[in-house]
Amino acid sequence: MNSKKFSEAMNEIDNKYINEAIRYKKRTKKFGWIKWWGVVACFIVTILGINLFQKVLFDNNIDTAILHNGDEIKFIESDTVGTLSLNIDVTTRQLTKEEVYTLFGDLPVTANAIFLANGTADNSIQNLIGFDGKVGNIKMIIATSDIQLLDTAIIGSEENTKVNNTNITAGYFITKPNSKGEQNIIYYATFKLENNTIYVENAGTKKEREKVKNDLVKVIQELINKGALNLSSFMK
Repeated sequence: MNSKKFSEAMNEIDNKYINEAIRYKKRTKKFGWIKWWGVVACFIVTILGINLFQKVLFDNNIDTAILHNGDEIKFIESDTVGTLSLNIDVTTRQLTKEEVYTLFGDLPVTANAIFLANGTADNSIQNLIGFDGKVGNIKMIIATSDIQLLDTAIIGSEENTKVNNTNITAGYFITKPNSKGEQNIIYYATFKLENNTIYVENAGTKKEREKVKNDLVKVIQELINKGALNLSSFMK
């Protein structure tokens, strides 16, 4: 097609098509604004969604127990658990029923008193450094001095919360699947009653995690409500 024929062909275009093209162009321009605001809206929703998603992810490793009085204990998932080597010489003996009642009241405690060995086997109150035992099925270690008694090292984030104005550091750890694909979960917490540091721990299968957690929380409440250990009356 030469230039003349092309020009002639262009002049033969019906005006209605030109008018339609103009109207289409206007509609396209208007749609462009709608599309722009749609993009902005989607962007805002996306940002909010990302923030919400990040919050969900962040909170996903927090297992919160709400107590009857409204207090909360937040258990943070730990990265790993290791074993410590305790290089101290100690002697132990089982507590009598009378001693258990003096220290723990009606709590179902079975425990050993731990004494610092001094070469004379003198299990006196002066050499007492703690207790190691159970409250029902809950593992419990109590340190009455600055000597490290816990043989477990927990690495990861922890959360400090309060129950009856007592600071609690708590967390949980999930084991790797065994040959059957089953996993165990361990909930733990540490808190102080006056000069005594108390560590409690409960373990079970991952499927039982709510019961494992709630049983531990119940013991924590009972120990805190009981108050500081009555060491002044111990071994009298």
